[in-house]
Amino acid sequence: MLVSCALDQAAAELSLTSADLLGACQLFVHGSTVATNTVLERKGAKVGLLCTPGFRDTLEIRRGIRDDPWDHRTPFAPVIVPRYLRLPVAGRIDSNGHELDAVDAQGIREALHEFAAQGVEAIAISLFNSYANPMHETHDAQLIKGASENTAELAQWLSVSHEIAPLMGEYERTSTTVLNAYIAPRTVGYLHSLDRQLHDLGLRQSMLLIQNNGGSISAAQVVNKPATLLLSGPAAGVGALEIVRDALGSNNLLSLEIGGTSADVMLMEDG
Repeated sequence: MLVSCALDQAAAELSLTSADLLGACQLFVHGSTVATNTVLERKGAKVGLLCTPGFRDTLEIRRGIRDDPWDHRTPFAPVIVPRYLRLPVAGRIDSNGHELDAVDAQGIREALHEFAAQGVEAIAISLFNSYANPMHETHDAQLIKGASENTAELAQWLSVSHEIAPLMGEYERTSTTVLNAYIAPRTVGYLHSLDRQLHDLGLRQSMLLIQNNGGSISAAQVVNKPATLLLSGPAAGVGALEIVRDALGSNNLLSLEIGGTSADVMLMEDG
């Protein structure tokens, strides 16, 4: 693993073993492109989406924004969840958070059986106005977690919109929740493996992960929201440039971080 190779090299330069280095380490912060690369390479999970009737095509419609407003022929990139895996389930909350239509437990069970038959690996739930009242999403999530043996595995990777991105915008909330479900199996699996490896090598506390808001979060906390790691590289670059600016005394800097799949370029102009 590349992380262990980097640790070995750092320890050798200090005339230490990796175990000695990690044992004395008080803060271990890890920046990773595993989430970004999963999306870029289209190697995420097969996702099924539960939505409100009438909003099955939210992902497809998007916001209708194009780089060139006169170009109506160039197709958008394909959506992560195809239409046959976007299943409407009964229930409706109004904009004030009041229930208009009740949920349908049988409809949830039928959707789960359809997901299982289609080989779905992760589920996203994004219901209309759930930011105002998450009651229906919570109810549906509980039904999924208490599902029968035939569909129980689907509850392992469950992303619920009011927990992931409680935003008013239907498209933004849905697309973020779907991305979270899409990257979760691969990203969380990698983080669990790395955290165990570092612990076995001598690290006494949990590592921290760089988020796309520039902050950091523990490996245990990021498990339910791996989408916060998407495009965290540019966010980390901003913090790095601020440190370099203080060290060099220059307000005009350029950083370039190149990996095997992506490249992040950051420009600082006049600080």
